[in-house]
Amino acid sequence: MDLLWTVLLMVLVCSEARNMINVTGELGQDVNLTCSFSSPDIFWFMEVHSRIRAGIGRTYSSDPTYFSPELETKYSISENKLLVRNLSAEDSRFYFCGRKDDGRTVYGDTIRLTT
Repeated sequence: MDLLWTVLLMVLVCSEARNMINVTGELGQDVNLTCSFSSPDIFWFMEVHSRIRAGIGRTYSSDPTYFSPELETKYSISENKLLVRNLSAEDSRFYFCGRKDDGRTVYGDTIRLTT
């Protein structure tokens, strides 16, 4: 049954995104995730539960804004890149990048980070 839910989640998540990217990192290392959008205003999200996304932050004219102060110690946003610092098992999840288009978020990539 868990496999069925995982497959369903992958279909639902990937249906919104242009690209599905798999990234593998080593525990304790830093990992860069790159969005295919080349916009001065990129939003980054992460999956916290099945289909629930939490905002990490956004770039805006090269000055990143984080949606919570504690996220700034774990993540670093620069242009279209998201740096995940000191990779842990809890960081293995889906990450999403997007941009605003006519007031709605358009997702560019779904990145599956695994350790």
